[in-house]
Amino acid sequence: MKSDEYWVFRSLQREAEAHDGTADTLKRLAAMYGDADKELVKMIDRIFQNFRKYTGISEQEARELMSVQETAELLAELRKRYEETGDAAALAKLNAPAYGYRISRLQAVRRAIEAELDKLAAQEEKAGSRQLVKAYDDSYYKTMYDALPELPGTPVVPLSQEVVQQAIQNPWKGENYSSRVWKNRDVLASEGGKMIDAGVTAGKSIQQMTAELSDLMDVGSYVAARLIRTEVNRMHNDAALESYKAMGVKEYTYLATLDARTCAVCGALDLKVFKVAEAKTGVNFPPMHPNDRCTIAPVIPGTEPDGERTARNPETGKNYTVPADMTYEKWRKDISEKYGADSLETAQKKYWNRKADTAQLKNLRKALGKDAPKDLAELQQWKYNEPEKWNRAKAFYKYRLENPDADRKAFDMASELKGLGIKGNIHIPVKAIDITKLGFDNGHINREREHNVTDEEAKEFIKQARISITRWQGQYENYYSEIGAAYVNVQGNYIRTAYSAEQFKGEPKKICEVIKKYAEGNVPHSKPGN
Repeated sequence: MKSDEYWVFRSLQREAEAHDGTADTLKRLAAMYGDADKELVKMIDRIFQNFRKYTGISEQEARELMSVQETAELLAELRKRYEETGDAAALAKLNAPAYGYRISRLQAVRRAIEAELDKLAAQEEKAGSRQLVKAYDDSYYKTMYDALPELPGTPVVPLSQEVVQQAIQNPWKGENYSSRVWKNRDVLASEGGKMIDAGVTAGKSIQQMTAELSDLMDVGSYVAARLIRTEVNRMHNDAALESYKAMGVKEYTYLATLDARTCAVCGALDLKVFKVAEAKTGVNFPPMHPNDRCTIAPVIPGTEPDGERTARNPETGKNYTVPADMTYEKWRKDISEKYGADSLETAQKKYWNRKADTAQLKNLRKALGKDAPKDLAELQQWKYNEPEKWNRAKAFYKYRLENPDADRKAFDMASELKGLGIKGNIHIPVKAIDITKLGFDNGHINREREHNVTDEEAKEFIKQARISITRWQGQYENYYSEIGAAYVNVQGNYIRTAYSAEQFKGEPKKICEVIKKYAEGNVPHSKPGN
């Protein structure tokens, strides 16, 4: 008689095989979504370009004319005005082709999105259903193959295809596979349409709108992958249960995976025994939730817990063995004692947040270039284990969004200045200004303050400035160089005050010291004016 450890091992192995067999389907789904995304971009571009060509208007005008909501409201108002007053001008506008084009072309975009998503959903449903049939068939017969040698005299019961098809149609949490595929399609169509409408209203370019649509398709692709993984788990376990019934197995053991990805609900069920006749999906039978990897093992009379089962170290990511009777809760306690109470929680965050973290990495790379984390692993290491590095990366990202021409040294300078208590919006390179048109408050600079600075010298301070700071709610832009500082009243377009470096003290002195510190490091230095 095989040991209980054998059944645990075989069940986990069969579950892994089921998901390994899904890899090709996942690749095909990803390719389908990628192809659909490319086709949508081409169609939307063609619709917009044809609209511009046909109407003879500019791209900006085309975008303005294509707001469905705005146009619908306007047309209703014009129609009401004409019906109530007979206003000839209202009638003329109603008959103007441009107003009809506003709705018709955006409707064309919506129809293009819906048609492409219809085709995609049909392909997805077909490919997914084939994989679900295979998962059910394989699980049923492999489970029986594993158990029959230990159950002499048990007949092999052929699997009815009607049973398989019914299993595919069975709902999980209220919906079956097909309805979930088409629900995803409906969400993508609705959100895609709203995205185009909003983009047009906001005056976004075709490239911006299609980029946003591509991001939406990435979300749809993730949902499709999650759905097929979840449904394969359901079909695999449902087939195993059907096999148990055919062989007369009365009980099963719930098996959770001993790693950081396992949730508390599944972990609490690990190694618990339930009656086959009382199995209830989502209560004591997997899947309990989307992306569930739990499975079941038959309880064969005469077997005892023996041997080992596999676990995954959350710190190293490597598999290792533990006693066969170790539950998830016991394993979790051991990990906490060895690596710290938050080690497992951190590993879980890394896994469950990987999609959001991947999107975040993409944004950081776009803004920070070589200064961004080199890969997802490094980003998650900073984010969950090295808060100082992560906070600095986030601060640099925010700074680059506000100052797209600035590099890392500029950010370091700005950060150091902030650390010294310097207030205001710091610009490195400096904020551009046409110094040829600036006036010069000689009375304030030289007679009241006795700074002894000429108009030419003040403008030279601005020319050589490495830092400018916006202050007083944008009223002033203060320019600082190694040779002097000049404060420009932006609203009045004149130099309010200026003084040489020899007169620096307090805050200007601190700023000058930072400038000198970074001067040899090729700090960005743009010419603010002529």
